[in-house]
Amino acid sequence: MKAFDKRVKIVATIGPASGSSSVIRDLIQKGVNVFRLNFSHGDHETHRNTIRKIRSVTDRLGVDVAVLADLQGPKIRTRATEGNRPVEVKTGSLVRITSRNVISDATVISVDYGKLAKEVGAGQQIMINDGAIRLKVTGIGKNGDLIAKVLSGGEYASHKGVNFPDVDLSIPSLTRKDRSDLDFILKEDIQFIALSFVRKAQDVISLRKIIEKKRQDIKIIAKIEKPEAARAIDSILDHTDGIMVARGDLGVEATPFTVPILQKELILHANARAKLVIVATQMLESMIQHPLPTRAESTDVANAIIDGTDAIMLSGETAMGKYPGEAVATMAQIVQETEKSRFINHDMVDLTRNDRSAAHALCEAAVWAGRDLGGIPLCVFTLSGSTALYLSKLHYEAPIIAFSPENQVVKMLSLAWNITAVPLPFITDIEELHTSGEAKMLERKWVKRGDFIGIISGTNSIRGATNTFRIRKVGGV
Repeated sequence: MKAFDKRVKIVATIGPASGSSSVIRDLIQKGVNVFRLNFSHGDHETHRNTIRKIRSVTDRLGVDVAVLADLQGPKIRTRATEGNRPVEVKTGSLVRITSRNVISDATVISVDYGKLAKEVGAGQQIMINDGAIRLKVTGIGKNGDLIAKVLSGGEYASHKGVNFPDVDLSIPSLTRKDRSDLDFILKEDIQFIALSFVRKAQDVISLRKIIEKKRQDIKIIAKIEKPEAARAIDSILDHTDGIMVARGDLGVEATPFTVPILQKELILHANARAKLVIVATQMLESMIQHPLPTRAESTDVANAIIDGTDAIMLSGETAMGKYPGEAVATMAQIVQETEKSRFINHDMVDLTRNDRSAAHALCEAAVWAGRDLGGIPLCVFTLSGSTALYLSKLHYEAPIIAFSPENQVVKMLSLAWNITAVPLPFITDIEELHTSGEAKMLERKWVKRGDFIGIISGTNSIRGATNTFRIRKVGGV
């Protein structure tokens, strides 16, 4: 897609259906801005090769995309069933939930968590296989097994997810596998790390301490997939760079009926704090098998865009689906059609809850001035990307171009709403710096001579020195 064709960004998950260079190229050309690597699957060598392919393709295309590494996190699962075959659990029956390593069947379900009897009590619910089976604990047996009544029966098999809604489990937010994956990730060309099953701000703080020992330039995305995380969203936002509304597990634990409103609330909170937000899970799920989405799926994607998300994500659709390219093209077209509608809010987002700074005031002034002049392009010269991210969150609808000498920042800004980032070496002479940025825009035919542009920058090209906004005529001063 061409620059400025859409403001909302698209995240696509890489998997067996999309791991080749040819498919990666196709997905980028159809609108992908960020590739997600799911560390629940694949080994380090596979992920390393995927990153190399992505960078090789983007180098040839002359574009920049971000890579998001999604940690598996502490997912609790059922142990093996006989022959790994599906097992049916009947509604109204009694079953034992055990941490003992035994074969699971219709009466005994073994899960890989050893503190069940200590942390789960009578009256609490257990969900298995994305909520297909719903249980209520009635008591604890002498051997530490939980006795549970089946409220809603269904099938499960080996290694299916087990959820404990509103139970404060002591399981750590980072597993041994996550720490091994982090050792690998921090050596690679990665821009974002997604932390799974966040419950509280401390989970993000712990991850940041590990990251910052080795790198300062990776952003954290906290996945909100547990009700307690949704309740603690403000404190989590204090410490994360962005959130992912991960509606799969969130829908299991918080019930599907509350997810639509939770999604809106989470986006609202993230935008008010000038933090990135991705909406994910089951957005075009039917396109795993079919070349066109359902009308309900198209509506769901459009509503996330209207809610004000920075990005929308494809999971199985591109990882293992039959139509990865069609899924991306469909999502891009929904973005374009929705962004032309009268339902997009063009009012400046209220960021008064954010810490104030000169750079923020300049961004707000630039938005007002840009609108008064009919929607002129706004250019921001940034070393860290923070001013560009803030400007993005004000929801200025005309093109925003971010120039940075830092390749990591250019790639990272691929996730931000309505930001087109361009690599540009910075020089100390500010007038020459502005002229070089203008030349890049002329070269790409984004502007023509005589157009007005707004420029946000510093009078010194050093980090944190943004202190100037000017309106400039292209080809003159």
